[in-house]
Amino acid sequence: MGNLRKSLISGVWYVSLAKYSCVVVGLVVTAVLARMLTPHDFGTVAIATVFIHLFSTIVTESFSPAIIQNKQLTERDLRAINSFTYLMAFALTGLYLLAVPFIVAYYETEVLSTILTVFAVSIFFSIISIVPNALLMKAKRFRFIAMMSLGIHLALAVMSIVAVTQGMGTYALLVEPVGHGVLLFAVSYAAYPVKWSWPRRESVAKILSFSVFQMLYTAIHIGYRNIDKLLIGKYMGAANLGYYEKSYRLMMLPLENVSSVISPVLHPLLSEYQNDKDYLWEAYKKIIAFMSEFCFIVSMALFFLARFIVILLYGDQWEPAVPVFQVLALSVCFQLMQSPMGAIFLAANAVRQLMASTLWIFFLMLIGVAGAIGVGSFELIPIVVVLVFLLGFIIYQGCLARLFGKRSDEIYAIMWPHVAYAALLFALLSVVEEMAGEDLWVNGLAVISSVLAYFALLFYTNRIPQLRQMLSFAARKLMGK
Repeated sequence: MGNLRKSLISGVWYVSLAKYSCVVVGLVVTAVLARMLTPHDFGTVAIATVFIHLFSTIVTESFSPAIIQNKQLTERDLRAINSFTYLMAFALTGLYLLAVPFIVAYYETEVLSTILTVFAVSIFFSIISIVPNALLMKAKRFRFIAMMSLGIHLALAVMSIVAVTQGMGTYALLVEPVGHGVLLFAVSYAAYPVKWSWPRRESVAKILSFSVFQMLYTAIHIGYRNIDKLLIGKYMGAANLGYYEKSYRLMMLPLENVSSVISPVLHPLLSEYQNDKDYLWEAYKKIIAFMSEFCFIVSMALFFLARFIVILLYGDQWEPAVPVFQVLALSVCFQLMQSPMGAIFLAANAVRQLMASTLWIFFLMLIGVAGAIGVGSFELIPIVVVLVFLLGFIIYQGCLARLFGKRSDEIYAIMWPHVAYAALLFALLSVVEEMAGEDLWVNGLAVISSVLAYFALLFYTNRIPQLRQMLSFAARKLMGK
């Protein structure tokens, strides 16, 4: 367990350093674009983004974990699988382009035709990057991956800002998703070139069983993460979708920037212990103990800082997004706690159970959002989404407990003290917000100061020992020790 902790902390350090640098860059770019483009522009691109995620992520997230998980793949197998991904890239990109006219007709928005067609480039390059990227992760080259990610984001940030200042309008929003796929392939292939060979059935079969269920899980997961946006875009208009999507993006920032730091490191490390379920369960408990130390506080902070964050980042025209973001912020804690579960399922070779659990959550999300739209209430949608995320956490947790023959009470017992700390913080911030008044900066700075003071109190009274250890490690790294 000591070696795992050391490897996990070291891997997380390098990935997080680059990831959070990318977050800062991304926020700067978004702040610029949000002041030069309209909510309608963002809503239109949000619709297109759902479909490129469906066609590209469903494959990349299916094959990459399978390559990492299987320790018996030979060099010949990897070459054959890599060649197979090229065939898939051509087939799926072609299928996607055939679907474009039907998507445009469904949403009755002609500008979508050009946007969706350009996005085909991103789908193709994302798929042919699968094997080089998976091999980088499998080799645990976390430092290189981190630097590669940061370099790509910096380059695309400059290109996006140049594009919008040159009057490209909505199309400036295409620079990042399209450019990311192309640059990721170029850099990862240069770092880990895989020779061409004809696809072999025997090689693909070695990962097929794992990949099929992972593919089904990914498709369902993308569905439940995006069904709300697809329905809002169709029945409530691109402007409402723009407000919702921007709120959703803000809500996802802490989630993506924690899960995308921990999960890529977690799965390659835990896959080494795939036959030791007791070890995996104990590792999972330690991860939950770490996550629970900050996730509830993050939710409370975002709830009270909703208006400050939205206006500061996007400007006054995005004021209608504030109540949506405020509600969605309440789900951040449950989603953060849920984020490492996928890596645990994968490490335990339990992709079927992961897929089945996600299917239940998809149906809950579909029924809930459709019901909210049916009664014509845009304000009800984020409330429904938060409730489904809470139920999703409970479903995943119950499935994991059954998988390992354990009790969920062990996990909930770890969480309850931190729920209590968050409840106290909620009461404190309610008083602070009332006293600070309506001024944006006074209110925002008062809440931030209170959260930092509360966090410092927990830190120095050793109420958050796991996070304290992580921060101490980061401090030593920064000082070169």
